Amino acid sequence: MIEKGRVISLISSAAGLLLTVGSMTVFSACGPKEDGTLMICHNAQIRVAMCGIGLAVLFAIAAFVKSKAIKLICDTAALVLSVVTFMTPGVLVHICLLSNMHCQVRLKPFTRGSAIFIALLALWDILRIIKENKEKGPGEEE
Repeated sequence: MIEKGRVISLISSAAGLLLTVGSMTVFSACGPKEDGTLMICHNAQIRVAMCGIGLAVLFAIAAFVKSKAIKLICDTAALVLSVVTFMTPGVLVHICLLSNMHCQVRLKPFTRGSAIFIALLALWDILRIIKENKEKGPGEEE
């Protein structure tokens, strides 16, 4: 039987991959201008995709390591990275100003919803690890 923490981490890793794939395909930023140059929001799309890859890697590491301390570090880093991902389109990286642009209508809401979901999964795993440590005692490992 697969343990609960591993399932949470694998679901979170898959969510990070979905964030990456979604931000590059269905929920991408605006297309190129008529002259072929990219819009300013393209940078936000690339950074969201990189954050998604980072989240997937952090959760994959947490899924397959035995040490609770490393799992806690990975989950905490993923929680911080999900907050950074949430703030990427529109706060950390400029996107188009018009409210009907593709980046405003699709990329930003998708990124923010996904980042909130991933942050909640990371927080759930952090609280689960802390609760298990309190039940077992501070020096005991699996």
